[in-house]
Amino acid sequence: MSFSLYYQAKRDRPLTGEEEQAVAEIVRRSCDQYPFKRKVEDFGVYPPDGEEKVIFNGSTKLPGNGPKVLYDAANYWLKGLTQITRLLEGASWEVRFDDVDLILDPEEGWRFPTDEEYRRRYGR
Repeated sequence: MSFSLYYQAKRDRPLTGEEEQAVAEIVRRSCDQYPFKRKVEDFGVYPPDGEEKVIFNGSTKLPGNGPKVLYDAANYWLKGLTQITRLLEGASWEVRFDDVDLILDPEEGWRFPTDEEYRRRYGR
């Protein structure tokens, strides 16, 4: 069984050259400094596909060798995604862990919903 993070940002204006360079540096650094023994995929960023207003789009498959490794690896990639989110001002984001929408906390950055937030949103 595999799990993935999916992320997409939309904005009325395209990325600037400075933003593109900064995003590329965050992605490179995150991939180079990955601290866990098992990496399934690097921080995946898709090339532009012409979809209107999409300025950043990608996914990352996570290691499935135990819940702790899965959770730690997800949170590691989410830290890099938080840096990118803060960089791309004015963008609206959709970030998911498979079919669960993640939450952008102003202080913490991207995080998993609490049990209460999950129940409220999904009614489970």
